[in-house]
This record gives sequence, C-alpha cells and structure tokens, in this order.
Amino acid sequence: MIDDLLHFSGIEHLVFDWNGTLIDDLDLAVFAVNRCGEHFDVAPITAAQYRAKFDFPIVNFYASLGFDFSRTPFPIIVQRYLEHFDANVAQCRLHDGVIELLAAARRAGIGVSILSASHCDVLQQTLEAKGLRDCFEHVVGLTHNHATSKAAEAVVLQQTLGTPAARTLFVGDTLHDFDVARSVGWQPVLVTTGHQDANRLRRSGAVLFDGLGELLTRFSPDDMRVIELGEA
Repeated sequence: MIDDLLHFSGIEHLVFDWNGTLIDDLDLAVFAVNRCGEHFDVAPITAAQYRAKFDFPIVNFYASLGFDFSRTPFPIIVQRYLEHFDANVAQCRLHDGVIELLAAARRAGIGVSILSASHCDVLQQTLEAKGLRDCFEHVVGLTHNHATSKAAEAVVLQQTLGTPAARTLFVGDTLHDFDVARSVGWQPVLVTTGHQDANRLRRSGAVLFDGLGELLTRFSPDDMRVIELGEA
C-alpha cells in the first residue's frame, strides 16, 4: 500500500506496455488459450482464471494451466496460440482514455513510446490498423515468439531515450511490467484493466489505477511534468 503521495517530477517520457494496457485484448487472449486447450486436451479457463494465473515467462503460465511439454513442445503451443491471436488482435478495441492520454502528453511536450512483449512486426501492423503509429517516438517489440522477458529491450530503449531513467514513467498491466520498469530505473505504475487482476498487482506495492482515464486525471491540468499519484 502507498501511504504517502508520490511525486513524479520532471517526467520527460512515457513508455507504455501495449497488450492489456493500451489495447483491450484480454478476451482474445483467453479465446486463443482455450483454442490451444481444445487442440492439446487442456481444460478451458475463464477470464478471471486467466488473470489470476497469467505470468511471465509465459511458459510457466502454460504449465500452470496443465499443458504437457513432454507431449507438445512449448514453441508449438505458442505457434497455435498466435494463429488465433495475431489474426484478430487488430480488431480489439483500445482501452478508454488512450487517445486522450496521448493527446495530453503531446500538448505537454512529453515523449511517448511503446515497449511490448509482442512480436515487433505484429505490433507495428496493429498500430497501423489503429492509426496510432505516428503517435509514438519509439515502438519496441520482440524479434522472436519465445514469449520471454522484455527486460533486455527496456535497457536498449532507455539508452536510446538518452534521458535520466527516473524521468520516464512506465505504464503497464502486469507484475512483469513493474519489474522491468524498476530494473532500468523507470517510475512504474500499473492499470488493473489488463491481463492480471488487481489483487495480484496490489501485493507488489505498485501504484495502481483502475484505468488510463483515472491516470489521466492525476496529471496536472497545466503541466503534465508534475504528477501526483495517491494511494490506489
């Protein structure tokens, strides 16, 4: 729990996670997991069960659902998942507040980028489909489909930004996002509208918001460079 107001002063850059943070793809992810389950004889899950178990590395998440890697190698399961997910992700809606938050950052002169565990090609294609590609200075995804950490990519992005790490605010929806942000010195905040439920996120001690709209209200109306985040 956060007892005191946290002051993020001098923010120069916003970095967003993509899946679950800016795009509302939870239902599609559950659908794709369950299609894999049908194919590999694993029981289906609900969205609530998904959010209670979802984690990085993704291989551990699939193991927790009952997938047997001795029968089916994990890369084959991931390929089956992506056949369903990648073909449909561009049809998912954006979360409420995305456009307003990006516009507010632009008015304040704050740079905006994306750091995602999605494959970079699919990420770029989805941004193009949503008309968002030009809204971001840097778009960083993975160059493989191994569903591993994006910590190494965060290090490279921080070097590319060339600004003090503490002046970057990272907005994500998972404990992995929280850990990645802290590993490079970014200020992390999490939204509870994505791939992990609020109870899990709260135990991390992260600053939580019920959505991007709530996060937007905490930005100073006159200058987004001063952000006051209260107890979530």
